Amino acid sequence: MTSHKPGDIYFGEYVRFSTADKKAGAALAGPDNAIGDVGTIEFVLDESKRQIAWLKNPYGQLVGFLNNHDSYNAAVMAAKGWELHYVLSFTAYSEEPEPGLYWGQVALIGFAPRHANEFNAFLKKFSKKAADGMRPNPALTTDMIAGVLANPESWEPTSKVKIPKGSGRSAILKDHRSMHDSMLDAARSKNVGCYFISWAFILAVVALVVWALHKFGLF
Repeated sequence: MTSHKPGDIYFGEYVRFSTADKKAGAALAGPDNAIGDVGTIEFVLDESKRQIAWLKNPYGQLVGFLNNHDSYNAAVMAAKGWELHYVLSFTAYSEEPEPGLYWGQVALIGFAPRHANEFNAFLKKFSKKAADGMRPNPALTTDMIAGVLANPESWEPTSKVKIPKGSGRSAILKDHRSMHDSMLDAARSKNVGCYFISWAFILAVVALVVWALHKFGLF
């Protein structure tokens, strides 16, 4: 089997993204941007005619952008005809710089189209581990790449990467897929049973809150 070095046919790395403003950043807290979601990269020219890589979520929304360095790397891979995807890892909010900033990290993953089947199988497993909050390492060694190509259905990422420490005025908003996110996934895939379970869960929570307020004599 031909040995492929990292960079020959695959790229994987955690990169930081930013949002345009608070309104756009607030959408990160919604169900359309769940941890583990796999999106694509879309390039938009900035005022200096530089290609800026934007994250396009599964529902066609542009949710954040990469810095100039990471945008350049993504543009080089796109120019080679590689497939580019991102996997949402975590979202955060920082009070500084004012007036506050929503940001986060994604695993930026690119690969040569001739190995799309193998790496898409890897991507599926990677996203599931990300959804569980495990922060799998997207960087693959030569041996790891060989393992993916040889047996993509059984090979799984095992090493993990810690969430970087933010400043004292930063807070992690989401770092794993919630039960509600999973239920919405099932509803969107037209799994009627899970759709009703989702609503039953929400109604049960509301009923519990009402009961607690009544018990403490608030009405």
